[in-house]
Amino acid sequence: MPAPDLAALDAALADAERDLAEQRRLTARLERGEAAVAAADAEVVARRARLADESADVRRLESFSPTRIWAGLRGSRDVDLDRERAEQQAAEYAVAQAEARLARARDEVGATRAALDAVGDATARRREALAGKEEHLRATGHPSVPELDEIAGLTGAGRSAVAELQEAVAAADHALARLSAAAELLSSARSWSTADTFLDGGLLTDMVKYDRMDAAQRLLHDADLALRRLATELADVGMTAVGGIEVTSLTRTFDVWFDNIFSDWSVRNRITEAADRVAWTLRAIADVREQLLARWRTEHAGLERLAVRREELLVR
Repeated sequence: MPAPDLAALDAALADAERDLAEQRRLTARLERGEAAVAAADAEVVARRARLADESADVRRLESFSPTRIWAGLRGSRDVDLDRERAEQQAAEYAVAQAEARLARARDEVGATRAALDAVGDATARRREALAGKEEHLRATGHPSVPELDEIAGLTGAGRSAVAELQEAVAAADHALARLSAAAELLSSARSWSTADTFLDGGLLTDMVKYDRMDAAQRLLHDADLALRRLATELADVGMTAVGGIEVTSLTRTFDVWFDNIFSDWSVRNRITEAADRVAWTLRAIADVREQLLARWRTEHAGLERLAVRREELLVR
């Protein structure tokens, strides 16, 4: 089977560009349609609730209820009932209108999804068309091949860096979650320890305090594991310090397991020390996360520039 010529490759690329534009247009329409469905659905719920209230008012006047008795005594039952029935009918009409709008919105979303399905994966077709064009240029020794090679190398390195930074951000998020949970429990344990020390809380505060300390110990152990994972991920992206402290030192930050407790005062001091360490580490990891995100944004922007330049070489 003969290889496609340049004209055929350019035609395939043009078709893919057209389909991609249509895909983007339909995707935007689908987003608007789904938002309209959500709004219409909420309106139906509100209208039905209003109808339920109006129907309840009618039932109260039709039945032997205090409302009916009072209206009868005032001589206004028939007038009140007519008014409530009119309001009920208006509410029924409003519900019907809202349900019709919801049905139309759902139909439009369904039609848009069908159109998107018909377009298919235009992004993949365009990617394949660009790859075919690049293969042709390489085979014919086009002058742009050296720059295309450089772009390919830089793109591979950039994608690797982006992936590693994403893993590091995920590790930071995990560590922050574990540390936040530990901080909350330590705060609770510290308050109970204070009550036990200064207010002679007795057995009850002892039980609550030590229960929270045990839970905090488990969470600190989880935080320690999370920090070890974070240290590994940070080393992969060339970050060796957090808040001025070596990453390897983070793994020893929470070597506080509340052993050798001799007095309530020493317990409180240990809890305070652990809480302070957790608070400091939370701030440090949050700062590291921002640094990681800034680097991710830079790498991602670089990949986008490379992709744009590659397309310029292939589309022209």
